[in-house]
Amino acid sequence: MIKCICRILKILLVVAAVCGMAYHGRIKEDFENYKMRAVPALMYHSISKRPAGWTEDLCVPPEVFEEHLKYLKEHGYTVVTARQATILLKSRQNVMNTVVLTFDDGYVDNYTQAFPLLKKYGFSGTFYIIGKDVGKTLDRNGTIQYMSFEQLKEMHRQGMEIGSHTMSHDPLATIKPNYLPWEIYQPLNLFYEKMGFWISGIAFPNGSFNDAVIAEIGKYVKYEYGFSGVPGCNTLKLVQERPFEFRRAGVYDRGRGTKDIDRALQKCYLFGYLEDKGISAEFLDKVLTFVQETIH
Repeated sequence: MIKCICRILKILLVVAAVCGMAYHGRIKEDFENYKMRAVPALMYHSISKRPAGWTEDLCVPPEVFEEHLKYLKEHGYTVVTARQATILLKSRQNVMNTVVLTFDDGYVDNYTQAFPLLKKYGFSGTFYIIGKDVGKTLDRNGTIQYMSFEQLKEMHRQGMEIGSHTMSHDPLATIKPNYLPWEIYQPLNLFYEKMGFWISGIAFPNGSFNDAVIAEIGKYVKYEYGFSGVPGCNTLKLVQERPFEFRRAGVYDRGRGTKDIDRALQKCYLFGYLEDKGISAEFLDKVLTFVQETIH
């Protein structure tokens, strides 16, 4: 019975989406025009085979990640950093087939695996680092090793972007207001002190934020943008009106090879297009999450 209800909900969601697009006419042409001014961002974490004790969604094996990069190259995508994407959007250039690849947490395999593969394909990546864990080796359900400042500096010198994933990785919306400055501001100073350059972006751990978080980030002019946990695409309108609510979607290894990255891209474009037509991306994400959790 529950599965039946979920299927109905899923069908209704799809029908509503299609009807919403049809209402504006010329669906395909309109959608393609939208893609000329929208940049999806994809989220990875560890580029490794899943160690014992790690959750499935944290890891994409290197050989699968390379399949994803080959897919992007073969389909004519340009891969830029998040900051470069904001510059392109502000310039009002055609950004068709432009995508941002992001990596959260700062695992050392981002340096040993992701970094060389990105260079191999002529791509740039954006890496969001947990301030207090840089250079550490920890035992959390298995050994976890993080990149060092020297490794981060080398990546930066070779065209990669380094950003903040806060100091502690705790969900920002759950933190008491008096601790927010340490979580948000301290990485700016720390990374400048250790690496000699200012970062400009932040990604919220677990996508968690609220009005107080946005207000706190706005106090520090070095921050130019921030990633929320909401799927969709990034547009000039978002850059201008809500620069700390950028959109991205996770890429997970479901054993389907390039279909996994293709589905993540299409999710970004669909959610972004519907949001552009006035349908809340947050609402769509909540409905989709509800349906998926109920089915499973």
